[in-house]
Amino acid sequence: MGVVIETKNLSKVYAGVPAVDRASFSVKKGEVVGFVGLNGAGKSTTINMLMGFIRPSEGSVALFGEELTLPGAASSHQRIGFATGDMSLFDSMTGRQYHEFIARAYGVGSQSVVYQHLVDTFDPQLDKKISTLSRGNRQKIALIAAFMTEPELVILDEPSSGLDPLMQQHFLDLVREQAKKGTTIFMSSHYLNEVVDVCTRILLIKNGKLVKDIPASELEATSGKLVRVVTGKKVAPPASAEVVEREKHGHDYTLQFIYKDSPAVLHAWLGSLVDVKDMTINDHSVEAAFDDLYDVKEAEDA
Repeated sequence: MGVVIETKNLSKVYAGVPAVDRASFSVKKGEVVGFVGLNGAGKSTTINMLMGFIRPSEGSVALFGEELTLPGAASSHQRIGFATGDMSLFDSMTGRQYHEFIARAYGVGSQSVVYQHLVDTFDPQLDKKISTLSRGNRQKIALIAAFMTEPELVILDEPSSGLDPLMQQHFLDLVREQAKKGTTIFMSSHYLNEVVDVCTRILLIKNGKLVKDIPASELEATSGKLVRVVTGKKVAPPASAEVVEREKHGHDYTLQFIYKDSPAVLHAWLGSLVDVKDMTINDHSVEAAFDDLYDVKEAEDA
């Protein structure tokens, strides 16, 4: 597969402080890559450099094999769709007028089957001025504009920000639909579960540095199981368990722990218990796995 995005030592420094620090990564055709990190980690700055909105302090960006240069950016931008959670639109236009403007700029039909499908999916308020719309409705307008041109690459920065839960689900369905068509998607998100749900890879950025590049399935797997047992006798947890709660209520003992090792070992430990009053096993949160990745990196840096 061809490389659609490639960065080499990409850096941006503000007042001597690196917002992005020598980030090097590539995205191949057809990949859906999640770009995650805490607020201020450097996600939006990186995306703004990918789009050519700001100039890197150092390093380079290539899109479809063409190095991005400023001013002028890259001719490949005609092959890219873009939306962000705080995207500036033409407030004096209606949503419909804005989409007609995008259609003319990209040389596509404003009443295409693709466009109508997007409108039917997100049900935006097309005939009101954008300045009067809620944040969620503005986001619908921006997302439709990003996908209506049938781009080869879609870059999204917090794309579902402001959407209600139903629209968030429609957005995820759209990403899956586009992925099946071979569209390359690079998206940042505050909602880690949605990234795991639709992405094939996850890039983790911390303090401007890329610290992990892993399959999305690995992040989900590392979240482990949250186990809670209530017994009539005090029991010791499995050797590798991370104890969350250990309490006594009357004659009963409650033990809750996170377990990430062999399921067979956990099964054997559970089978050895006696006088079990209650037991639950749930998936530990993906957010917790994300925190663990940060903790691991901090330990490595110490």
